[in-house]
Amino acid sequence: MTKQRNAELGNFLRSRRARMDPSQAGLEASGHRRVPGLRREELARLAGVSPDYYARLEQGRQSTASIAVLDSIAGALRLTPDERSHVYTLARVKVPEAVEKETSANGVDTRIRRVLDRLGDTPAIVYGLYVDVIFANAAACFVFTDFNAMPADERNAVTWMLLSPRARELYGESWEEAAGDMVGLLRMDAGRRPDAPRLQRIVGDLTRRSPLFRQLWDTYQVSTWEREKKTLHHESGELEFHSEFIRMESAPGQVLCVMIPSQQEEFEARFRQRDGGTPQGTGGTHGGRGRRLPPA
Repeated sequence: MTKQRNAELGNFLRSRRARMDPSQAGLEASGHRRVPGLRREELARLAGVSPDYYARLEQGRQSTASIAVLDSIAGALRLTPDERSHVYTLARVKVPEAVEKETSANGVDTRIRRVLDRLGDTPAIVYGLYVDVIFANAAACFVFTDFNAMPADERNAVTWMLLSPRARELYGESWEEAAGDMVGLLRMDAGRRPDAPRLQRIVGDLTRRSPLFRQLWDTYQVSTWEREKKTLHHESGELEFHSEFIRMESAPGQVLCVMIPSQQEEFEARFRQRDGGTPQGTGGTHGGRGRRLPPA
């Protein structure tokens, strides 16, 4: 049997070793270096692994490694949390819960927040892994619910869609179809990290509490939410949006969903009248003064 290779893991480790200046690792750059960065044997020594073992990883001859070894190498390479998470993915190992929380629920990247600020009164939600809601601007909270006020462990869009009476009211006859799309998004993420503790908690909770989820999950439906237009039966009147999902290169694992109202001026007027006509910004949950919707 041919031994499994992992060229992608090797290529990534090699690229990160090449970018390190020896002085960053407390080494003297003595002698001529044919290529930039640390030598393999230097990195292996810093990580506490044998040079031969590390060479096999970089050459793709060693398809994976233990979490302890990967952590040692990541520390020696001074990887960012996102880079460390990527190493786990490439090595096909179970992602430790602490790393998962750090990379998927650590708040909104500053560059995404700048985009949110520019969107003004256009509803926008930042999603992380497993369709967790990382942040919803004031307009999105007005349309759906105050996600930002929920405990972090409960702030999941699939759970809200399936269990909240408000979701059923908003989506009306299209609720089951929309719920299927949301479960399909969760299934897509599950394919990347099926053993992640966060995923198991979400699936376990919904399996116990939602017959529709059990039915949808068993069909292995996947979705990228291709449906562009949605109509919601809001208490302020019917609202129609065109949705766009944007994957932000500056924040791997986070997706920005922008909902563009078909009637922008009409939506803005309703949004600003929710508390007597005072415009609100995108910070906080409702800018500090908006009417809070009933809890899901």
